[in-house]
Amino acid sequence: MQTELKRDESSRWRLVAAAAIIVGAVLLVYLPALRAGFVWDDEQLITSNPLLRTFSGLIEIWSGGRTADYFPITNTAFWIEHHLFGDNPLGYHGLNILFQAADAVLVWLVLRRLQIPGAWLAGLIFGIHPIHVESVAWISELKNVLAMFFTLLSILCFVEIDEKPRSRTWYILSLIFFALALLSKTQVVFMPMVLVLCLWWRARDFATLRREAIRTWPFFVMAAVFSLITIWFQNRGIGEEEIIIGSVARRFVNAGMAVWWYAGKVFLPARLMAIYPRWRFDSPDLSEWLPLIALVLLIGLLWFFRNRGLRAGFVAVGYFVVALLPVIGLVRMAYLRSGTLVADHLQYFADVSLIALVCAGVTMLANRGRRELKTAIAVISILSIGVMGVCAWQRTQVLHDEESLWRDNLAKNPDAWQAHARLGQRFFRQEKYSDAIEHLRRAVELKPELPEDHNLLGLAYCRAEQFDQGIREYREALRLKEAKPSTGQTASVATIRTNLANALTIVGNNLSNGAREIPAEAMRRYEEAIAQYEKALELEPNQPGIHRNLGILLARLGRYDEAKAHLRATLQIVPNEPAARETLEEIEAQLH
Repeated sequence: MQTELKRDESSRWRLVAAAAIIVGAVLLVYLPALRAGFVWDDEQLITSNPLLRTFSGLIEIWSGGRTADYFPITNTAFWIEHHLFGDNPLGYHGLNILFQAADAVLVWLVLRRLQIPGAWLAGLIFGIHPIHVESVAWISELKNVLAMFFTLLSILCFVEIDEKPRSRTWYILSLIFFALALLSKTQVVFMPMVLVLCLWWRARDFATLRREAIRTWPFFVMAAVFSLITIWFQNRGIGEEEIIIGSVARRFVNAGMAVWWYAGKVFLPARLMAIYPRWRFDSPDLSEWLPLIALVLLIGLLWFFRNRGLRAGFVAVGYFVVALLPVIGLVRMAYLRSGTLVADHLQYFADVSLIALVCAGVTMLANRGRRELKTAIAVISILSIGVMGVCAWQRTQVLHDEESLWRDNLAKNPDAWQAHARLGQRFFRQEKYSDAIEHLRRAVELKPELPEDHNLLGLAYCRAEQFDQGIREYREALRLKEAKPSTGQTASVATIRTNLANALTIVGNNLSNGAREIPAEAMRRYEEAIAQYEKALELEPNQPGIHRNLGILLARLGRYDEAKAHLRATLQIVPNEPAARETLEEIEAQLH
């Protein structure tokens, strides 16, 4: 009896030590992320998100009023983090890393529960694989590591149902964890199919499978409901923006190629980047059908030979494909606006199956081989883990800040319009206007239909005192915005009109500088500026800056009554606005 207790205690300590090694490896690899800042849409989702500041914002997170996606658990986590850490990225990065460590341990425990060889090795590799860096070191991707955490807990509870006396409790827990996963990120809608694969993996015959699979129907219902919710939110967020996904034939062709592409990144995670080169969305050539045909043939062969040693292969490939179905371009989604079909963070949920398959194969080969083979496999495994860890460490450093991320991206994909746009925005904020112009100009060349990029390019030109070019960009932004009012996310029609009016006013001032009378060309610029200000006020009548600028311009032209009306409107909104008060006092002095 005492011997058995000692054996149990020793076994528990071995499990703790094994988990500690995985956690330690993850913490070590992602250590550079603790010194990183906010990147990409972290500003939109976190630092500039008004919903994170108040309790009413938390309510709106759950009601889905203004959110781009319905991920209330993730956004609630951001709400809590914002109140704990504010705008300090350290805490946000730390939480992402901890969830990644927990996910890696759970991968090991789930595979171990399913009696898959090499489970611990698979958990370790999942934790430090370079392809997962984007999901961990990018704060906004908390939704990935959080949804994976709940998904793995749901699977772990589900496989315990027949093994424990309190099966109903495990079943209810599995449902709860799946609901939490869906509320974190709806990409996990594939999980019910994974449960069926797990049941098939353990079942001895189809009669047993049919009997046990009945209990998965609530999971399928939840997945269907959240799929519809996601499509609705995505369509609302996209609005009238044109996102090309191609014909039905092209979607299936691209889906087949995407599966192979993602599989390649699992085995050779080289040249990783935030935005990959654009994919084709025109009519497919005959040769482009080959990857899809090869995929179907592979799945068919694995199924045909499932009873001849390829059962594990069918489960692994089946899981991989099913997990990718929501994100391989079969339906229109916002992530496709960049023109590419693939992204590192989109394969986060799928990779575990291929990793587990390889680790199981390697472990079984080592267990059956001679000492020399075991030694060789051990050395290769250690070297592979070391290389992956180093690559993940280096990739984590790339995500240190916006500039390093997008410079790395442009070095590998010079035609990534979003990378140019993001760099242009960063340089504009840093008042490096020549650099901002360079990247924003390239961004609008690559994707000319976005009014916000034209508007920012116009601002950069004007800050660099290149007003004619700035006016041209404002006019283009205005044309695009009025053609499709819902396009763009930051520049309203009133904002663009105000920017255009400001530029026209400055040009008019330059043309009339030192002249006793206002030249005709300057007057034309002034009149157009007045018209733009007035149209902007029709859209946003309570903007003090527009009233102030229009009032000052009208005063310059001697239209004092109109000027006073706008200047007084400014002071009603902002009582101590200095320029408006000073101009109003000058008008009163001249009139008296």
